[in-house]
Amino acid sequence: MKKPVFILIILLVCCHCFGLEKKQHTYSDEQLLSDTAFDARCEFALSQLPMCKGAGMSPETQREDPRPYWVDTIVSQPEGYLTDAYGNVEISTSDGLVWLASVVNGLNGCEPDDFRGRTVRLTDDIDFGEDGWDLCFSPVGTRETPFTGTFDGGGHTIHHMLQYYSIYDGVNNYYFDMGIFGYIRNAVVKDLALDSTCSIISNCNYPGYYRGGVVGFADSLSVVDNIYVYSPRGFISHVYGSGIVGMNRNSTVRNCALKGRTAAPENGATLVAYNRSEGGYADAVVENCYSHGQPGSSFSTWYAGGLVCFNQTASDNNGKQAIIRNCHSTPTNDLVGYSAQGAFAAVLSEGSRIDHCYYDPTWCQHPKMVGLNQGGELLYCSEYTNVDGTGTLALPVTVNGILTDNLLDALNLWIEEQDCPELYRTWAMLTDTVPVFGGYHVGVHENGAGTENVTVYPNPADGIVTVTGKALRQAEVFNAAGQCTATATGTEDEIRIDLRQLPAGVYFVTVTDSEGRKCVKKVVKE
Repeated sequence: MKKPVFILIILLVCCHCFGLEKKQHTYSDEQLLSDTAFDARCEFALSQLPMCKGAGMSPETQREDPRPYWVDTIVSQPEGYLTDAYGNVEISTSDGLVWLASVVNGLNGCEPDDFRGRTVRLTDDIDFGEDGWDLCFSPVGTRETPFTGTFDGGGHTIHHMLQYYSIYDGVNNYYFDMGIFGYIRNAVVKDLALDSTCSIISNCNYPGYYRGGVVGFADSLSVVDNIYVYSPRGFISHVYGSGIVGMNRNSTVRNCALKGRTAAPENGATLVAYNRSEGGYADAVVENCYSHGQPGSSFSTWYAGGLVCFNQTASDNNGKQAIIRNCHSTPTNDLVGYSAQGAFAAVLSEGSRIDHCYYDPTWCQHPKMVGLNQGGELLYCSEYTNVDGTGTLALPVTVNGILTDNLLDALNLWIEEQDCPELYRTWAMLTDTVPVFGGYHVGVHENGAGTENVTVYPNPADGIVTVTGKALRQAEVFNAAGQCTATATGTEDEIRIDLRQLPAGVYFVTVTDSEGRKCVKKVVKE
């Protein structure tokens, strides 16, 4: 019998001994962060859900899933799902979020809609209720029906959501990427939080499909921005799993944080399981993020990363890289990984890079920045210790031309030297533990003081875009990696920008007026 199956069978036997009931999801924070509570949580979750059929498992380990999916109960458009004249959507209820899956995936009589060039916006917190675990949430977007628009969480929080994945029709297993969004391409998902009442559970080992708390697979110039996941009990994924994004391919994860734990018996991380650049047209970037917790668990057996599990760049990749930068990792327990484990990444491939990243080794018995370095670069990285709540680097680093041994200063100086600092959340010491994002910020500034009348059209565009407003000075175009790709000036009330030489994707146009005030507008280049 294969090792992962053996481990899961042991867990299921232990579940029976614990006799856990569903109402035991009200631990205190201290209990939730303890090893005992987390192990009990894992056992309870796996005991409540079936093993995958097939995948090398014997018949005696297989049982039916008694839970239906929400998408099978919400079969018509609910009141909490409103569409305007331009096809943009506002969602205010859990039923509305469930209906989005039907619209994008083409279920319940809907024609698949990828939302290209349009926005889905949450207008309220989403709560599936105390009995929310009685049904499972279906991911929005698949590889056949991707989500390609903008999802704006509006700074709202999702409560009591259960994500569990394995569909078996009596003959075949059906696999797909797992998360609130299963598969997104050239899309934006931003400004969203998941709290401790949510669970993500997958006990199926099927290579090539990915699991993330928010996005399973972010592909082709997508942006996942300003996501916070509070997971003290742990998100449980059998393989290729993480708390925020499963696979980040040629895309960007920015301003994201996870506090708590994730469990993936094979190949897991807190933020991103796979960060991969391939095809030679874009970097894969994880930037300005942090993790305060523990990846893996007592039954993790392969690779475990404090931020990312695999940071990989394909060979002959036209200079594009998989990059982790300006992040910090604070493991709250020893990293567990049979093959390799690292506070930044379990594996760093040739052609990949980690720069300006920092970690606290206090709780690590075998501290390493990278578990297995296959020829990648580690630049301006350091351990740090928490002294009086400020953070002191073991090795001073030079950032923006300034040598510093202060963790908070290093993180904020890096933002100041970027071409488009408006894309990033700044850092503050709001507690005596680790730097966190300071103040309240919701992703990209869509409006700045005095620039509320700025418009950019057409959008999407395939050539020239026009910026209109008052007292305009210049417009700069930045790609998803934060690199300036075009600059233009014009008259006080109009600026024209030529995008024809740029590859298709999501761009951010920073408009500056005569008084130096700025706003940022998102543009999709077709």
